[in-house]
Amino acid sequence: MNRILLALASGMIVWLTSPVIAPAQQQVYKWTDASGGVHYGERKPENAERVQTLDIPPPSPADPIGADDSTAEIARINALSEQMASEREAAEKARQEQALRNLELKNQQLKNSLLNQQLEQQQQSDDNSTVIGYPPPYYPSYPYPSPYPPYPPYPPKPPRPWPCQSGPDCRQPPPPEPAPHPNRPLAKPNPPFNPSPVGISPSSKGVFKRR
Repeated sequence: MNRILLALASGMIVWLTSPVIAPAQQQVYKWTDASGGVHYGERKPENAERVQTLDIPPPSPADPIGADDSTAEIARINALSEQMASEREAAEKARQEQALRNLELKNQQLKNSLLNQQLEQQQQSDDNSTVIGYPPPYYPSYPYPSPYPPYPPYPPKPPRPWPCQSGPDCRQPPPPEPAPHPNRPLAKPNPPFNPSPVGISPSSKGVFKRR
């Protein structure tokens, strides 16, 4: 790339420093048609009546470029070539970084797909290891008579009023019933206590004997 730019620069310098050949004068024809329109052309019209020939002078030759201008042009071309080379290197570096990121992304996607496949295989193996059984048979129950008589129903409990404030509409609970006295067991009465005197003989009853 640098060689091509240098070749172009040297060619431009040779062309700019070479003597310029002055071109010859150019003739242009001017005419007016029947409707009054003005036309210009390099060829002379055949049916036109009023035709004017105009001579256009050639442009003045440019001044030759000096050595300073050629050196500046070479420096500009070199700077342009260096800029293009740096831009090309930056683009190549960006392309390599993008390729590396794409490769890492593909590797991550491949890992994810492998993990998903492993999970699916694990689930399939778990499903295959599950034992599929049949439900137990259903036997309808028949109303067989009970061999024991039914229990009598419990007597209903009296309603229990909720506690409320004192007032005419308040229902007070009934007073509790007294507890029944326990039945005392029947026992023999104690004999009378008659202690005998100590040291005194008991009085003997008189006995009358018949003579």
